[in-house]
Amino acid sequence: MVEIELAINLVGLAISAMIGRFAYSGYATIGSPNLLRLTLAFASIAAGFALIIAAFFVHPGYARAVDTAGLAAQAVGYFFIAMSHGLKSSFDFAPRGGASAAALALVPLAATPFVIPGNSIEHLVRSISFILLVYVSIETLASYMQTMRTNTLMIGSGLGTLAVAELLAWYDFIFPGTYDYPALAAKVAGFGLMFIPFSKFGLTSGLGRRLKDAE
Repeated sequence: MVEIELAINLVGLAISAMIGRFAYSGYATIGSPNLLRLTLAFASIAAGFALIIAAFFVHPGYARAVDTAGLAAQAVGYFFIAMSHGLKSSFDFAPRGGASAAALALVPLAATPFVIPGNSIEHLVRSISFILLVYVSIETLASYMQTMRTNTLMIGSGLGTLAVAELLAWYDFIFPGTYDYPALAAKVAGFGLMFIPFSKFGLTSGLGRRLKDAE
């Protein structure tokens, strides 16, 4: 069972790292602050997966702390995604009120310690991730209702699936071992949904263009 969990996290690491690479290739070409934030977001998420994987190999006394650090790194990544309102415009990455997006994201964060039962740090981090993901998925799906663009729908669906993954992981605190693998599978599926539009954009605007110029 540990091998399955490790394999799922490795897949998550690979997908998030590739999305970050595509976002950076777009940033290197366009120079958009939103793409830079998305690059930092997915770099942080990939680092989170790396820490979670490392928790399998460290001393058992430190495994919980390393795992929690990985979840915290992913929460930071979700915060950067919440700041990137460019997601709402299906890769129209002109700056559009990123500061207001961050401000709106901070409102539920301020209330989080008062509405979450228990005092587990891991529990708190997952709850913050869930709030951020719900916020940005609703914003992105609302944009889809206006633009009807497939890329926007896939990104919004991916973010919503990530929110479901965090919710399942939250319930795993109540029923230990019951929702662990479904939560991991949902997380990888969420990043998988986001991978396709990001790969198309990265190859079109950045990485693909630079490879063509190098030929």
